[in-house]
Amino acid sequence: MGKLADFIYSAGMLKRTPRSGWLTINENPESVADHSFRTALIGYVLCKMEKADQKTELFVLRNCILHDIHEARIGDLHRTAKKYVKIDEERAMADVFAGLSFAKEAKEALRKGGKVAQISRDADLLDMIAEAKELGDLGNGYAQAWITNASKSLKTGSAKKLLKELLETDSKNWLFG
Repeated sequence: MGKLADFIYSAGMLKRTPRSGWLTINENPESVADHSFRTALIGYVLCKMEKADQKTELFVLRNCILHDIHEARIGDLHRTAKKYVKIDEERAMADVFAGLSFAKEAKEALRKGGKVAQISRDADLLDMIAEAKELGDLGNGYAQAWITNASKSLKTGSAKKLLKELLETDSKNWLFG
């Protein structure tokens, strides 16, 4: 008893877990939950652009919403910090899903390769790019380096097309346009 509640409450921790990489260039970074939400939305958009079947779309959405769930237990460490500490993401992920009836399908979504992995990873990167673009549009001079580095890793044609649109659109256009 309580495993589902524990899962829900631990996921809530992601709302209070800052994305630590952004702390290097932003005093008020997004949370891991913020990131996971927009990553899932971008994953959905990419699936539609790629004309993915419903099964692929379901796996992508599961992957995007769950890809950082383990950070509720270990926090979010940016790339530089990971050079100096040893973390067991697999164990943290196993502990998050321990005893849950849907653990197998959740883990399966996170282990998927092929098109699911490509779209999911592209969605993750595009969220980071969008966040950096928003910071850049507000005058942060360091944001462009994040955009340049992440853009190189995009795999799908749809992600590259969406990247072009993101970069050509002012991030406040939706508000004032």
